[in-house]
Amino acid sequence: AYDRRLGRSLVGGSVNQHFMNGATSLLIGQSFARYRIWDAKRALDYLLGRPEVDPEKVGCTGCSGGGTVTTYISALDPRIKVAAPACYMNSYRVLFAGPVGDSEQSLPNFLSLGLDLTDYVELFAPKPWLIASTLEDFFTPEGARLVYEEARRWYRIYGAEEKIRWVVGPGPHGTPREVREAIYEWMIRWLNEGKGDWREQPVKLYPDHELQVTRSGQVADEPQSRDLYQRILEDYRNRKTPGSAQELIAEIRKLMPANESKLPAMKTGDVSSDELIITDRIAIETEPGLEVNGTFYIPRSPGRKGAVLVVGAGGTASLAMGFVKAGRIALELKPRGPATNRDALRPLVGEWITNTRAWLIGRNLPAMRASDISRGVDALAARNDVDPASITAVAQGVSGVWLLMAAALDTRISRVWLDRTPHSFGPAFENPIHANLHDAVVPGFALRWDIQDLAGLMGRGRIFWTD
Repeated sequence: AYDRRLGRSLVGGSVNQHFMNGATSLLIGQSFARYRIWDAKRALDYLLGRPEVDPEKVGCTGCSGGGTVTTYISALDPRIKVAAPACYMNSYRVLFAGPVGDSEQSLPNFLSLGLDLTDYVELFAPKPWLIASTLEDFFTPEGARLVYEEARRWYRIYGAEEKIRWVVGPGPHGTPREVREAIYEWMIRWLNEGKGDWREQPVKLYPDHELQVTRSGQVADEPQSRDLYQRILEDYRNRKTPGSAQELIAEIRKLMPANESKLPAMKTGDVSSDELIITDRIAIETEPGLEVNGTFYIPRSPGRKGAVLVVGAGGTASLAMGFVKAGRIALELKPRGPATNRDALRPLVGEWITNTRAWLIGRNLPAMRASDISRGVDALAARNDVDPASITAVAQGVSGVWLLMAAALDTRISRVWLDRTPHSFGPAFENPIHANLHDAVVPGFALRWDIQDLAGLMGRGRIFWTD
């Protein structure tokens, strides 16, 4: 989302840009990694086309995102003979509870298929592979050690243990001199028969403007260039094949956790009341060992009443109270992973880390939240003072997508009010910037359906949509 008026991206640094393109890539069943891998392959094509390059002596190294691309291209392209990724190689046994990684580093179903980052090293074996870490990195030495120890056992099968090595340097995320010199030594050892001085030499560092091959230093600023979001949009339009309503229902059912018909376990917390309203804070067990919080607002009037499920992550209490004053019972429900810990550095991205963890293990956060909503309906329908034929629901913003998924399977939700819920995924593809898309991403969903298709499952006249 480079803007020439600002001289930088409108969405901030590179990580934010990764998440923007990562979410739309996932919606069409791809990974943002594919573009980075392809760029590396094309760079390798160019490099090997130069007359001074020996195609049998090509190494690859990089740090952080460069370490990621090094890992991918080395494992996937046999032209790489020596690999040295820095500040990336880590086992998900450690990484899963941490920052996980950007969109291109976290492939859907990667863990549910039984994979870990060591598998890339094992694809490369028995060619020389150096793992480089730093002591204070979020890609921790603890996680790198697990990769190294498993990879060393794999190399032992080939009788090539000397071709796998791990080096740890001081400091935070990056390549300190100790790591750089270890990489030089590794490349000299395997690409130049060990002939050469691996100690860092003084070199002339050129200013950025002397190295630019474009007018501004940005490819996106060149005439006739296309931003990556435009390439993803093209893929989306070329590959989109509409799916049926029956297929959509089957897809949602497959995504949502199994929901037994029995009433979920429910705990009552603080209860308070005044002359008009009883307030009852509860916890509902939506899956074994997993509870979500909710609050009942109950008017002090006799007989069965209509009920409203208010979906939100906070700030919806006043909305629930408005329904109670109109004589309805309201349940304010906060589905799992409420957005109270959003990354302050990435205000547009949404709940990226929770959904990333979900798709790594073959699950989906919007679908799990939809299941929580259905459990909230269970809690309402089980009350003696609720008319089960008159249960409605309301959601604001992206949580409306979860509500539509729940309503597609739960016919007890008779009507829905959506406020400021996106009407389509289309604008997210058509623009370089979107907001909170990770809260609604189902991998591959946009190739077959859109948000309007979810709404269509409820039938005409049952949705009130405001903005």
